[in-house]
Amino acid sequence: MKHWTEIDFQYWLYGLKDPDQHLDECPECRGELERLRLTREQITTTPAPAEEVSPEFLAAQRRRIYARLEQPLRNPLLMRWVLSAAMLLLMIASITFQQLHKTPPAISDEQLFRDLSSIEQSAEPKAIQPIHNLFEE
Repeated sequence: MKHWTEIDFQYWLYGLKDPDQHLDECPECRGELERLRLTREQITTTPAPAEEVSPEFLAAQRRRIYARLEQPLRNPLLMRWVLSAAMLLLMIASITFQQLHKTPPAISDEQLFRDLSSIEQSAEPKAIQPIHNLFEE
């Protein structure tokens, strides 16, 4: 007869398998079964009652808690400034990062040459155009 497997032991722990003849013949499996039984007993037993805590200890603990609650926070105004400065730096860094990684618009060579030729053919500079618009009727 073969030894019990881990699954056999788990089935026994959950009550799905009864001890069989193998356990009478095999001290190894019987020892493992006994170890698991003792472990389950230790886990499922109710713990012993804890030592009583003195009322003086509880009163002192309560006083310490109240004393800490009454203490003011450590300069909340400074924390606001630090958080504001950190957020400002984060925003500046993200804008800078976006600007550095911005790709230029894709323009074809034909479009570039057309724009250059239109600039070259014009007799007056582009800066004069708004002035002409002032005097048009």
